[in-house]
Amino acid sequence: MSRYARLIAKALAERHQLDDEYIERVFMFSPLHDIGKIGIPDHILLKRGSLTDAETEIMHTHAPKGREIIDDLLMNFGLDAIQNVDILRNIAEYHHEQINGGGYPAGLSGEAIPLEARIVAVADVFDALTSAARIKKPGPTPRPLRC
Repeated sequence: MSRYARLIAKALAERHQLDDEYIERVFMFSPLHDIGKIGIPDHILLKRGSLTDAETEIMHTHAPKGREIIDDLLMNFGLDAIQNVDILRNIAEYHHEQINGGGYPAGLSGEAIPLEARIVAVADVFDALTSAARIKKPGPTPRPLRC
């Protein structure tokens, strides 16, 4: 997923004046986008099938929890002076926002969503759509169409 994020950032570099350092930070920080899932109970995180509304609400807390975990780590280890650390914070907290404002946790829309979060969101979805999920069983093989 992080390699997809890097490719997307490179493709947007000229349009958004992104330098190599920014692109590499997106690449390095993107694997931590779901770090907040550490705080989600396994019975929800690993559940097969649909989540209930209550479980979905709990799952949605992983983005702000991710930001909290990152802030705690940075403060506790004196790492808050790392250059461009806001890129990491934005990726963790805002990667589930949607352009139309229908995402979470803040309901941001359009360009109010930090660019790095938008990049990681696209990379994450692309990765999910093109990779075999480890916790999901593959569905039945589709039968060929007969004309």
